[in-house]
Amino acid sequence: MEENGTDQLEYYLSSLNELSEILIDADRVESVGTGILRLTLGTVMASKGAIFLYNKNKDISILSKRGFDLPVPLFMSSAELDTLKNHKHGHLMLPIEDKGHNSETFEHLTKEKAKIALPLFHKNNFLGLLCVGSKFMGEKYSSVDIKILEIIAGHLTKALYNYQLLNEVEKKKTEINLKLLQLETLFDISVAISSVLDVEELCEDVLWRSVGILNASKGVILLQSEGSPILNPLANFNWVEDIPMLSKKLAIFKSIDENKIGEVFTENQKKPIQKKLGEQNLIIAPISAKNKTQGYMILCNKETRKGIEPFNATDLDLLTALCNQAAVAMENAKLFKEITKEKQFNESILGSIATGVITLDNLGEVDSINSAGLKILKTEKDNIIGNHYMYLFEKDEELLRLITTSEIENKTSSELGMSLKTVSKDTVINASVAPRLDPEGNKQGSVIALEDISDVSKVKNTFKRYVSKQVVDELLGDDGKLNLGGEQREVTILFTDIRGFTSMSEKMKPERVVTTLNEYFSDMIDIVFKNNGTLDKIIGDELMVLYGAPISGENDTVRAVETAVEMQHKIKELNIDRKKRKEPPILVGAGINKGLVVSGNIGSRDLMDYTVIGDTVNVASRLCAAAGPGEIMVSRSVYGATKKEFSYDKLEPIKVKGKEKKVPVFLINDKMLKS
Repeated sequence: MEENGTDQLEYYLSSLNELSEILIDADRVESVGTGILRLTLGTVMASKGAIFLYNKNKDISILSKRGFDLPVPLFMSSAELDTLKNHKHGHLMLPIEDKGHNSETFEHLTKEKAKIALPLFHKNNFLGLLCVGSKFMGEKYSSVDIKILEIIAGHLTKALYNYQLLNEVEKKKTEINLKLLQLETLFDISVAISSVLDVEELCEDVLWRSVGILNASKGVILLQSEGSPILNPLANFNWVEDIPMLSKKLAIFKSIDENKIGEVFTENQKKPIQKKLGEQNLIIAPISAKNKTQGYMILCNKETRKGIEPFNATDLDLLTALCNQAAVAMENAKLFKEITKEKQFNESILGSIATGVITLDNLGEVDSINSAGLKILKTEKDNIIGNHYMYLFEKDEELLRLITTSEIENKTSSELGMSLKTVSKDTVINASVAPRLDPEGNKQGSVIALEDISDVSKVKNTFKRYVSKQVVDELLGDDGKLNLGGEQREVTILFTDIRGFTSMSEKMKPERVVTTLNEYFSDMIDIVFKNNGTLDKIIGDELMVLYGAPISGENDTVRAVETAVEMQHKIKELNIDRKKRKEPPILVGAGINKGLVVSGNIGSRDLMDYTVIGDTVNVASRLCAAAGPGEIMVSRSVYGATKKEFSYDKLEPIKVKGKEKKVPVFLINDKMLKS
């Protein structure tokens, strides 16, 4: 007897071990269901069984079954759920004596001679049922059998919940990827059509791209004739037969104009527009600008691998966005001649002015500059026109701040004795920025006026914008350190970069982009100077900071890591405020390397750029690129110099461009960044 009990115990333990293997190896929820049901029936010697799943519609479906023949889906009543909740940590013996409630599911289970039902609850969320019929030999279930069933049910519950979470995550991931793809596509199209100035060419381009994105079999763009309700087909794709004459008086177009939204038509609908065009599956979106509908885009038949399918709400949102871009581009094309005339007139006037004048459009891009402005900037017109002012003056923080202030406050802002970076030397200027208004008083950008006052020495005031006060004082106290030339020295280099800034900025207004960068750089550079770092350069949204050059100090490498850690803490504070403003978070990666570089003043006697060059710089930049959002990645040399002060996680070596061997890397421990 004792020996039989031992054998049974070993059998149960073996079953539980097999259960673990099923949960680990199964790649689909169906595989889990089949494996667990087979194991359950074999372990307790049950004649039949089934695993049922519960969905949000209060329906019961079958995940896996053996011996059960139930009509599915079954409706689970509230009374049945209450009964199951009372047994959510155990089991329920069938049949149920209380017939007071309409127990459809329980009645079907009773008819199928189910003996035990084990509810699958994750906390208070009902996931399903594990049911077994009578044993093969007709004997009763022992307490050990029931305990084993409850253990199996517990593991099954966890598995179902995990698969549920995984499905939700995968669904969200798919949705996000699709949205990102759509946004990228919209951006690409926006860039492509922005330079097209012929309306007919523009319509053909937009239609062709829209057909491709939405997998339509054919399409047409209809524009309203001047002074007439007739809609003329300005562009069509794959429309072999004649396009019927359509009028804006048609009910569908009136509805679209009133509601400011397009519409989707399917085969089940019998609308006049479907009959007129001879197509059933349609999607229509208005081409509107300045609250006025200029025309419509119509696409037919969404082609998929399964065949023709109806368009959906997501398709309509995408087509609407495309039509909005087309409307703006068409409006720009129509106004191009007038703008060109105005621009030529303005340039002729500005050419006679001694003060440098630069005009910006509403996007912050330079659309004109006079000869005096070119002389001050010491460059050619082709190098200026079309560039954004943030790129043009990326090293001129004071001028950037002046432009931003004028844009935000919508008034004139001025500053005297400002240093301006030019090709050959630093130019000291008086600067003024004012709103650029059209005859109706609407803002059309900004006007920048620059007066060259380079005869006044502004060296110290210029230099202190790039390095800390301590460094400025020491350099200006030793003229030899301001001479051209270089030297080899050991330096620690910190790179930081905002992740996904380009994508984020595309969704923001230009003035908000500028404000975001100014807030970010202001805080980051303050931290750099606090730790006696030298700001080498700002490249877009990237910072390059030196420690140990031009002046070496104690614990240069430690201060570099401290700077990166403080930056990440400060970014978390910034993101709290950004969340309150419903703005996307700023995510920054950082890379730090230590090694020998060539440092010094490079250039001419009139224009010097203090910087460092060498392989150490390249590796630091690559580490920054490899670091994820919120991460600080360091080289082995940095780790060796700072491992007593900071906690690190060792990573697998990474491949760095320009190096044959992989580079060992380390990450600042997450706990350090959370503290």
